[in-house]
Amino acid sequence: MPLLSPATRILTIPGLDNSGPTHWQSLWEQKFTHCHRADLGQWGTPDLNDWVRRLDAIFADIDQPVLIAAHSLGCHAFTHWFEQASWTDRAKIGGALLVAPPDLGRISKLSRVTGFSHHASFVSQTPMIVVGSDNDHYAKTAYVWRLSRHWDARFVNAGPFGHINAESDIGDWHYGQYLLASLQTSVNAVISGERPWSPADPRPHREHRFGYQESIHRP
Repeated sequence: MPLLSPATRILTIPGLDNSGPTHWQSLWEQKFTHCHRADLGQWGTPDLNDWVRRLDAIFADIDQPVLIAAHSLGCHAFTHWFEQASWTDRAKIGGALLVAPPDLGRISKLSRVTGFSHHASFVSQTPMIVVGSDNDHYAKTAYVWRLSRHWDARFVNAGPFGHINAESDIGDWHYGQYLLASLQTSVNAVISGERPWSPADPRPHREHRFGYQESIHRP
């Protein structure tokens, strides 16, 4: 099983209302020395354009490959930033773990959320993993699977863990750490000048008991 290197830089991107002290993102920030949170501000009343601008400023100051660990609405903020980012800025992303992105059809109905009306779509050489849950009340598994296709990413069904947050009772979420660590080889490749991971390469192991039957959910 791949392990996260203590030298690997990780940037967490929370969603609506931020992530509390028992959320796996917060626990990762405590556990890993080089894991820090993106301060997007306005956590309770997010505006997509503002969050994208803040991410742009954050990545402008980054000078080495970084792994992204985004959750919920933070996934949409990151992918919208990535969609419009320059090749140079995209190259700073060693990989992205995008966990439990919500159905924007539901989120857009919230009066305190602005601009999150459509998902991003792009083709990329950056390795990304989109994680869904069997019983997430913010998005059906099929919706998250379709998002992974729009984001040129691998899809993983994490099992019946709700919104994969503090209420899911997963602690510091070891399986999520494994998934993030599986992206680490891409970071090392960028640093050493080797060819980074591509969607055509062998994919890391997945938990077979949560295997996703894509044919069932195809439109």
